[in-house]
Formats: sequence, C-alpha cells, structure tokens
Amino acid sequence: MLNKLVGCAFMPHPPIMIPEVGQEEINRITATVEAADKVANTIKEYNPQTVVVLTPHGPVVEDGAVVTIHPRLRGSMADFGCPDVALGFETDGLLVRHIIKKCERLGIHLVELTDDLAKTNRLSLQLDHGAVVPLYYLHKAGFKGQLVHLSMGKLPYEEMYTFGKAVQAAIGMADKRVAVIASGDLSHRLTEDAPAGYSPQGAEFDRQVVQALQNVDVKALLNMDRDLIAQAGECGLRPAFFLMGILGGLDVSAEVLSYEGPFGVGYAVAQFIPANK
Repeated sequence: MLNKLVGCAFMPHPPIMIPEVGQEEINRITATVEAADKVANTIKEYNPQTVVVLTPHGPVVEDGAVVTIHPRLRGSMADFGCPDVALGFETDGLLVRHIIKKCERLGIHLVELTDDLAKTNRLSLQLDHGAVVPLYYLHKAGFKGQLVHLSMGKLPYEEMYTFGKAVQAAIGMADKRVAVIASGDLSHRLTEDAPAGYSPQGAEFDRQVVQALQNVDVKALLNMDRDLIAQAGECGLRPAFFLMGILGGLDVSAEVLSYEGPFGVGYAVAQFIPANK
C-alpha cells in the first residue's frame, strides 16, 4: 500500500488562485499560492501516475458520494471569465472500478455518474472549480497522468472517513503510484465582509481543523462542537474527514504549509507524505 500512495494534500480552491482569474487580487494570497506550488512540486517529484481529487463542488446527491464515469474529464475557468484556462485528463477506469468495489464492501453509497445519468438529472460531467483549481497547480508542476474525480455529496462525517478508507484500500489494489487531493475551503465567515457574513466562531473552527490536519487527528475532528461547525459556513470538513480515511493507519509526515483568510474565507494548504518516501 505505502509504495502506491505517494502523497496527499489538503488544498483550497478559490478561483482567484489562478493568475488569469485573480489578476492583482492574487497578491493578497501569496502564502496560499506559494504553498500550492510547493505541494504540487513535491507530489510531482514522486511521479504519480494517477491523481484522485475529491471536491465539494461536483455533482451532489443527498445520500451518497459521486464518481464521474467518463473516459475523458475536462474543466475550465469559463464560469469565472477565463475559458482559455482549461484542463483535460483521462479517467483511470481501473482505479474507479476498484473504488466502486471497495465502497460496496464498506457500505458507502457511491453513485456512478454516467452520461445518461448526467443528462437525466441535469448534472455536469465537467470538472468543477473545486477540482480545477488544485489540478491547475499539479498540471503546472508537470503532472500529465490520469484522474479520478470524486464528489463528496452529503455523506455524514463518519462515512466520509470510511469513504477515504475505501479509496485507500482501492489504491492498495491498483498497481500504480497514486496521489490524493482533498479540495476544501474552511470557514466562509471570518470577516465582516465575508461571503457568508461574519461569525466569531469562524476563526475558532479554522484553528481546530488546521490543528487536526497538522496532527492527522481524526478524533479531534469527530469531537468538534456541532454548533461551532454549523456557525462556520465551510466546505472543507467533509474533505478533511475523507483525507483522514485515506491516511488512516499509515505513518505519514504532515505539514501545514500555509493558512490565511484575507477575503473572509479560510484557505489552508497541507501536505502528507508517507514515511517510506
């Protein structure tokens, strides 16, 4: 297993992280951009053949997670005024099948998003910005391998951890080097002009999640006050639980490379490298 999982990262996904979108605003999140570059270059050094990305902004189903079943995955920043910023990857169909099997075994409801299902339910097969922003940095670092695109849906936190364990087991079955990106922003309520309005709880939520990431401590996440979580206005807690499942039982070196929130949204970048690397 350990020689197959080459690294993991927790990465934010503000579109302004992409220079063409952010323009001069990107100068206000220099720490985040530099950390994203560092993570991408570190992961690329281990030469992954496939990247698994979990996003909170893909197709959502009420009682499960989603895996996109399409041989080629594309996405762009067209919704943010930059259609020329576009990425395309082949899907790792074999790893997808392993993930589906392991989810069945562990009782995780994983919806296979086929062309037909997407059409019927008016769901997009495009890569969402939660996936495109981190992948932009990996692509920039030279990654040209295959992709597995997962959307978290509304699974309970404990099940997100189990979902991560299922993907960990699937990676163990696949005979290739794999990296995992959990994409998530933290509290959207850090300042008076924050997108979701201000809450004094926002900064405390972020502090606890960042500490749990640094310590790879799923118990700390499970023990978080539910009112605090409700007040935070976030999209990164389920991805953090998923990441803890991916890392569960492994000896990894963890490092939070940056945390900032100048626009009222908490952006944390953390990397996790298995000890034998």
